Amino acid sequence: MANLHESLQESVVIQDLDAGGRVCVVSRAGRRCHAVLNVAFGALHEAGARCGEPAGIAHFLEHRLFEKPGGDIGERFSDIGADIDAQTGFTSTSYSVTSGADVFPEAIELLLELAGRAHFPEDPVDRERAIIGHEIQLFEDSVDWVTFQTLLGALYPDQRLAVDIAGTPDSLLSIDGARLERCHERHYRPASVQLFACGPIDVGRLGRACSQALRCWPQGRSTASPTRARARPDRAEATMSLARPRRLLAFPDEIRRHGLALMRHELALEMALDILFGPGSEFFSRHYEAGLLDGETFGGEVHMDESYGFCLLGGDADDPDGLQEVILEELARAPGSDWIEADFERARRRAYGDMVCRWEDVESTV
Repeated sequence: MANLHESLQESVVIQDLDAGGRVCVVSRAGRRCHAVLNVAFGALHEAGARCGEPAGIAHFLEHRLFEKPGGDIGERFSDIGADIDAQTGFTSTSYSVTSGADVFPEAIELLLELAGRAHFPEDPVDRERAIIGHEIQLFEDSVDWVTFQTLLGALYPDQRLAVDIAGTPDSLLSIDGARLERCHERHYRPASVQLFACGPIDVGRLGRACSQALRCWPQGRSTASPTRARARPDRAEATMSLARPRRLLAFPDEIRRHGLALMRHELALEMALDILFGPGSEFFSRHYEAGLLDGETFGGEVHMDESYGFCLLGGDADDPDGLQEVILEELARAPGSDWIEADFERARRRAYGDMVCRWEDVESTV
């Protein structure tokens, strides 16, 4: 299936694979290709320690899949001039590769081998446990990460969202090779895979390569589904040595949406935040000139998923209570004002422009 976008004059070719999974490709002339293999298994899929899936096992699994019987598969990507990366989120794990067009077919074979072939000897697993534990400690010095994680803990207390995606030092202790192998076999199924790619790509050849590789994966569907978060907002503080305090406010969204409805809702929230609090807003100008908000750190974000949803708003401030007060006052006045209607077209043009700009290179297109 291919749909031509009239303004961009490009098509997204979507192919459902016989072996399971889906391939989505924007075929574009050029020298570089980029692809992301997305597996529908993230932190919110973890079944819990009692079921053999303690917090952090999805992230641990992503790390250990680079270890193969012949060594680190990342070196094989480097040998052909390809860049490899991976990332674990709350609802998925992604493996991405960038390469020249001439070696892209080989890079895709390596990408599918990376995610599909499990090898978990105990000694490297023990070393990885120490590496991830150190990684968790390093993030404790990042003000952005600490404030975001503290916010999640206040918004979703005693739920998986409140725990670092990488887990905790205690949860890492219960992860071993056998548990990683069972977790991989349970969740890394063809039906859980989508491959997104952009560049000078032969779609038919890519689909055949994916189908051939996925036939060797465990068949059937993963039985796990992501845990739906239930917001129970509270106040939480984290102590850090900072020049200025940071205050973030979170607003949960409990209405569940899917597909295009979810995307439209997310875009609408982003535009509303831009109109009310963005750099071009009267609110921003007034309180920036008064010194109440910091122009570099103040802003809003929208985090929407089928399993959770919230907006956050805030930044650094000498008077965090004062900043919170004016934000809440602005939100209280907004429904009775005409600011959204008056500034809607500008916000829509900006959102559209941002999307078109993201279509400029292969990575952001994917």
